Amino acid sequence: MKNFIILIPLYNDWKSVSKLINEIDFQVKNWKADVSVVIVNDASTEIRETIEFQLKKIKSVKILNMKENRVHQRCIAAGLKYIYENEDFDHAIVMDADGEDRPEELNEFYKKSQENPG
Repeated sequence: MKNFIILIPLYNDWKSVSKLINEIDFQVKNWKADVSVVIVNDASTEIRETIEFQLKKIKSVKILNMKENRVHQRCIAAGLKYIYENEDFDHAIVMDADGEDRPEELNEFYKKSQENPG
């Protein structure tokens, strides 16, 4: 079974990312794959309330905290480095936390990975 990790850089938009993760979980529900999420918190100043998910498909949600604000691209680079060094994965997908990337498009990535397993 393939392992997908969805990497989400985030700055101060905890409500949106919570909604996004629930929508991702809905979109990937029929995948024959393991799916995890890694959030890279770019030293948010907004206080994060406890977020509890009722996830059916996503195996885990990890939050990496940057010590200081390093902007979007540096968070992606740090997240990819973390994933490469610490996680077992076949595919990594980067998504924006603010809803710019539509979760339903994940199914196209999955479909392409099935068509081209190498």
